[in-house]
Amino acid sequence: MKKRKIRFSLKTTYILCAVVMAVVTCLVYYFSFDARIKVMACTGNYYYTDAQIYDMAKVNSASRSLLTPGFLVERRLESDPLIQSVTVKKNGDQISLDVEEKTVIGYFVKEGKNYLLTNEGEQIELNEKYLKSIIHFPLMSDFTDQQLENIWKEFKKYPELLTRDVVEKIAEMVPYQSSYDANMIKMTMQDGNVVFTSVSDLMMMSRYKDMLSQLRGQSVCLVLDAQNSTINKLDCAYLNMSLEEREQMRKEEAAKKKEEEEQRRREEQQRKREEEEKKKAEENAENGSSSAEENTDQESQDEPVQPQDPEEESTDEEDWIYMPDSGLMYSASQNIYWDQASGVYYVWDDASGFVEIQ
Repeated sequence: MKKRKIRFSLKTTYILCAVVMAVVTCLVYYFSFDARIKVMACTGNYYYTDAQIYDMAKVNSASRSLLTPGFLVERRLESDPLIQSVTVKKNGDQISLDVEEKTVIGYFVKEGKNYLLTNEGEQIELNEKYLKSIIHFPLMSDFTDQQLENIWKEFKKYPELLTRDVVEKIAEMVPYQSSYDANMIKMTMQDGNVVFTSVSDLMMMSRYKDMLSQLRGQSVCLVLDAQNSTINKLDCAYLNMSLEEREQMRKEEAAKKKEEEEQRRREEQQRKREEEEKKKAEENAENGSSSAEENTDQESQDEPVQPQDPEEESTDEEDWIYMPDSGLMYSASQNIYWDQASGVYYVWDDASGFVEIQ
């Protein structure tokens, strides 16, 4: 039996040679050290570490540059719910990943599961992949769905003020009710301080570093007031008092303030009298007249003390303190209230409440 010889045309031979050369080239490239990615860089990541980003992108030192297209890396990373967008740049054996992550406000518990809340209102279920990032945002306890919506909308409204740096300083956020605002927020900071604010005043948290200079003493809290652009310092125990207890405390502070003013006035009068006596004694000594000296001393002792004109009393700006239960400023020395917005003054009457001063 004769064997049949397989003959290829010249064109077919060229094609087969090209295919063999391409396969050999690919094998040489794949196993070549120069084909691997040698330099990896990651920027913009905040919640995720560089290693976590590379792992999600499936990029490592064993990856081949030509076999790792940029669009595929972007698609892998952008499939993560915490990543907003990714830009991949390649240059030979180098690859750089520029990551933009979403801003997380905090995490909360719902139906036995933990969820992350972003400033876009997204609720992302918290799994093991995010556990290392949980230190970056606060626990949000006991908020209703409507309250959570109001909070994330405020963060979305002021992205340049309510940044990740602000969020990272907060350890816990819980709802708080006052007599004039039932939807306030109590924030316990990472440094142990406590801040009270309404949802509309959250943007003032960007000034938290400036607030720290006001936190002196023990058990001190801050109340944010964006309407008047003020930060009011209060004793934390005051916020837990009833209206009757707060009114009693104001009366005690007013009485104490008045007593201190009287004591300071008496001391000032005594000091002036001693100075006058000393001055007259020096004048008598210069004249060498002992009888004149005795008469002068007697006159100075018999001279009645002139009370200080009340109009000359200096007003201390620190005398006005902010009352969060009423939203008014209070002067302990004058025992009156002041509405900064309208400029109207009030006095407190136990029977009828606040009474406008005509």
